[in-house]
Amino acid sequence: MAPLSEVIKMLVGQAFGRTWVPETNLKGKTIVVTGANTGLGLECAKHLARKNAATIILACRDTKKGQAAVETIYRDTSCTGNTNIELWELDLASYQSVLAFGERVRTQLPRLDAFIANAGMELQEFRKAEDLEIHLTVNVVSIFLGAIAVLPKLQETTKTHDVQTSLTFCGSMYHIFGPDDEFDAGVPDDKDMFEELSDPVRTDIIWRYALSKLMDHLCFHELIKTLSESATDYSQVVVNLINPGWCGTELSRAKPHSFGERVAFALMGWTAEKGSRAYVHAIVAGKESHGMYLSECQVKQESQFVRSERGRHIQEKVWKDLVSRFGKISPDVMSFIC
Repeated sequence: MAPLSEVIKMLVGQAFGRTWVPETNLKGKTIVVTGANTGLGLECAKHLARKNAATIILACRDTKKGQAAVETIYRDTSCTGNTNIELWELDLASYQSVLAFGERVRTQLPRLDAFIANAGMELQEFRKAEDLEIHLTVNVVSIFLGAIAVLPKLQETTKTHDVQTSLTFCGSMYHIFGPDDEFDAGVPDDKDMFEELSDPVRTDIIWRYALSKLMDHLCFHELIKTLSESATDYSQVVVNLINPGWCGTELSRAKPHSFGERVAFALMGWTAEKGSRAYVHAIVAGKESHGMYLSECQVKQESQFVRSERGRHIQEKVWKDLVSRFGKISPDVMSFIC
């Protein structure tokens, strides 16, 4: 259970925190938003269109919903002629889809100014994808596999266009509820953290989304460390992690809520539009936000666990096992950032 002090901080931020869309002009920019057919991703794409982004790539698993999203953005923003909106297929439950998407970004886009890793999932039943519990595959492995696959294009853009680019991950305030005791099974060096956490007997599906988000926070810090030690100059690529808040989206609506939760959301819940502003803020937040966790559009502390010595130990183990898994999925993918 999260410490009471952290729960209070989270609730205060949710109840009284504010988000905003920065005064910025994205003219000439190419931006990718994953999971952009509904919710936060769709609202984010609308903001980008209103800010005159030249090209917005909507990366979606469901192309029918994705095409509807394209039409919605054109209709709601009146950006026809100023912004080119493209729909690209991306299924985070398939590593081959993620790798193919990354290669398409690297080879077909003339430039990439920002990559917003918004997509994710929350289920209430145990399911597997790519031989792992599906939250681990979609919310952790594929998120970082895809991010690493597009980093070369972000870095190339900094050089060829003399600009700063950005990679933004979707963290969550719910990471404070991640049941970190579940990590104990995967700590021994001869155990694979992801395989151990995919044991249906051990999986507490109610808390699995929170656990996957906690793992995102841990892997984020290891990625920052890896980029700082890379032989490739990633100094002009700003990488940050945001909390979009407790928003009314398809992801949250799919989960059954108690009466108390429904009352709390009525009092403190945000619209997807309000939460999506955090993405726009993050991609223009600049160097000060590199390696930082942003919540309510400002730098915030993460959970006590993430900042603890034990948390750092688990962080290193999770990353080690993730990198090992990448080696099996695509042997050369880590060469992009090492």
